[in-house]
Amino acid sequence: MKNINLIITGGIAASKAKQLYNLLIKKYNVNIILTKNAHKFVDFKNCDYTDQIFNQEFYDDNHTFGDHLKLACVADLNIVYPATYNYIGKIANGIADDMPSLLFAAAKMPFFLFPSMNFNMYENSIFKKNKEILKKLYNVKWINAKVGKMASRHIGIGRALEPGEVYDIINNHFNEFYKFSNKKLLINFGKTRSWIDTVRYITNASSGRMGTAIKNNAKFFFNDVISVFGDNDVDLVQDENNFYAETNEQMLEIMKKYFEYFDVIICSAALYDYESKKTFNKKLEKQGNKELNINLIESIDVLKELGKIKKNQFLVGFSLMDQFDINKAWKKVKQKNLDMIIINLTTAMGSFENEVKILISKTKEVINIKHNSKEKIAIDILKKIHDNI
Repeated sequence: MKNINLIITGGIAASKAKQLYNLLIKKYNVNIILTKNAHKFVDFKNCDYTDQIFNQEFYDDNHTFGDHLKLACVADLNIVYPATYNYIGKIANGIADDMPSLLFAAAKMPFFLFPSMNFNMYENSIFKKNKEILKKLYNVKWINAKVGKMASRHIGIGRALEPGEVYDIINNHFNEFYKFSNKKLLINFGKTRSWIDTVRYITNASSGRMGTAIKNNAKFFFNDVISVFGDNDVDLVQDENNFYAETNEQMLEIMKKYFEYFDVIICSAALYDYESKKTFNKKLEKQGNKELNINLIESIDVLKELGKIKKNQFLVGFSLMDQFDINKAWKKVKQKNLDMIIINLTTAMGSFENEVKILISKTKEVINIKHNSKEKIAIDILKKIHDNI
């Protein structure tokens, strides 16, 4: 059974949270966390944080964790209903001075924000700025409020979704990628280096944002995610689930090490196609060399090599083009033994946005994904993989 943290903040719509709780507990384990002001609008008696649920420290391997860390670790989903102007302002600006805001600071699993407030507050420029800050975070899903009658009897945007509507959104979240729940994902992204001498190398303009967006969203749904990354514009830390590869050879070595144990393989890394035939073990001096010739040879094709050893894995490749060429993409599908290829354009390199075409080997289907943020494109790509495995 999935675990949900239900965070209730101090707005008039908090009075509906009890109905949402009664719906959720039919399918999920629910932890209730109330702000101080939420108690003015709803009474859970012995069900809230302060009275019953997490009133002691959590021990793990002789390390003591605060309650907010325990809640962050056990939850599959965090829901804020309603999310008030004040709460949104706090978390958008890094303030963590109570349990609900501490939980946001500590949690990596998805945070669904259901804002509710007076329409003037909803249209406030500071609120809009905070909204944009939060929407850029990989683990935040912003669900817009409805247009309707306010407590002030005015009509405008800011009315909370009804509990039944929230319940449906949550169910859809868990059901949308149900096939991934028992599968493992291996993904690569970023750019590699083809060294010329000890200080110079050939590379490209890839930012790694597309692959990072896929990885960040995938970890909510897959049983396990391993990433192999090259140079990129995203802050990443190498650990037991994330491995840095400097060259194509290193990328292939790590990918092959895990390949047979994983179900879905996504190769979005922008690897070099050619490398210097000769590398120099010192810095090439400029003096006396007005002209320098470098002989290039074809580099190892990581995706093609993985296609050769593929058995039951679902193998996804990326292809970068100046313009969409479907025929060229289909040739790559066959040559590299792919189940799916994603074409994106050179204009997307270094950008926060993208548009892609997805070719699916089994059905011969071509799917157009319109221009959008890479975070949104990542969800669309995962959905197409899910539907075809």
